[in-house]
Amino acid sequence: MNSKQDAGRNIALMESAPVAKSIIKLALPMMLGMIAQLVYNITDTFFIGQTGDPNMVAGISLTMPLFIFTQGIGNVFGVGASSYISRLLGARKTEQAKQTNSVSFYTTICVGLVFTALIFLFKNPVLRLSGASDATFVYANEYFSIIGAFTVVSLINISLSGQIRSEGATNTAMYGMLIGIVLNVILDPVFILVLGWGAAGAAWATIIGGAASALFLVLHVLSEKSFLSISPRAFKPSTEVYAEILKIGLPSAISSMVMSFSAAFSNRIAASYGDFVIAGKGVTLRVESISFMLIMALAMGYQPFAGFNYGAKNFRRLTSGFRVTLLFSTALALFFSGVFALFGKPLIGLFISDSATIDAGWKFMRAFLIGLPVMGIQMTLMVTFQALGKPVLSTIVSLGRQCLFYLPLLFILNHIWQFEGFMYSQPLADILTALAAVLLGLKMFAGMKQGR
Repeated sequence: MNSKQDAGRNIALMESAPVAKSIIKLALPMMLGMIAQLVYNITDTFFIGQTGDPNMVAGISLTMPLFIFTQGIGNVFGVGASSYISRLLGARKTEQAKQTNSVSFYTTICVGLVFTALIFLFKNPVLRLSGASDATFVYANEYFSIIGAFTVVSLINISLSGQIRSEGATNTAMYGMLIGIVLNVILDPVFILVLGWGAAGAAWATIIGGAASALFLVLHVLSEKSFLSISPRAFKPSTEVYAEILKIGLPSAISSMVMSFSAAFSNRIAASYGDFVIAGKGVTLRVESISFMLIMALAMGYQPFAGFNYGAKNFRRLTSGFRVTLLFSTALALFFSGVFALFGKPLIGLFISDSATIDAGWKFMRAFLIGLPVMGIQMTLMVTFQALGKPVLSTIVSLGRQCLFYLPLLFILNHIWQFEGFMYSQPLADILTALAAVLLGLKMFAGMKQGR
């Protein structure tokens, strides 16, 4: 099968293939990629820990805000542009899709260069504000400097992978992710342990893996397998293109940044109950993230399907895809609810042996189980709002879990019931966010049926 047939097959998958088959084929690569990402996170932490230097581990951990902000900036183009591109492809506006992709690509590079300059301008005060001490600053600075110098590479990866998914090429996006992860995992022990490069080795492994991923994604867009374009000739900036990108991408970026703030605020409260509570909460979040990331990956696989059929005004197929995704995501949420209820405590014990920490983590997990069953509803509706270009609705849902509902509940419940209130603030925020998403979704789909 030639390249044009490959591209056409991706469009046909979203346009005319059986709905359940389409959702599975689009979502499965995303879910496999997320599993690989989880493995990578664990492996990366393991090799850094093998140095036996707690200051190095702490120093690298202090750079996490950089990753969160980079992810947020990348989401402006990875989420915003991909939503618009999938709708344009559905409306058979291929040239406008190429224009949007090219504008997004070169704007991403420009924004990345500006962000890199800001990183080095404010690097020292940022690291100090993040908690770097004299003992950890040298490692944090070493890692931060290398990663920060190649911010453009990270942004290209986030941006292009989302846009490639928008044309239904989710396998290609997965392969791009896997190339970087596998190369990173291979290079980590070599650079960190064999060559003894320490924090710098971890940073270079990440950068080389990311560069390989970016090259793979760029080559795909340049090939005939893609409907997209990064040709300078297609770079035709316009108010309309930027408005469409920003109206969905900007709320997603803000959500990522708010997430870092709410996590810091939550950790500060946790610290008041003891260090073992922070440790237990942290380990439990690592275990719980397996369910969250896979449910999110399933919903993200459905996103190009939703955007394409909305652009094609095929509302019946869009609604069918939504119902299938909602069913699959809820089934996945219920599956993990059962797994964590039965094996949650032993899973926490795989990461740490301290009994007080395990007990604290298990308490957090039992609270988390209250909100987990509605996670599929929340994620499916949020991604649907993004795919259909509904910025207000997507912002309400994306900020609800970490800000609009969570922060007030965290403050109020912790004040009234102390530790118990602190634990249950997140699951209650999840339930309220899911309820708000359902109400907004019902109104949106009702309007769609009436042709509005």
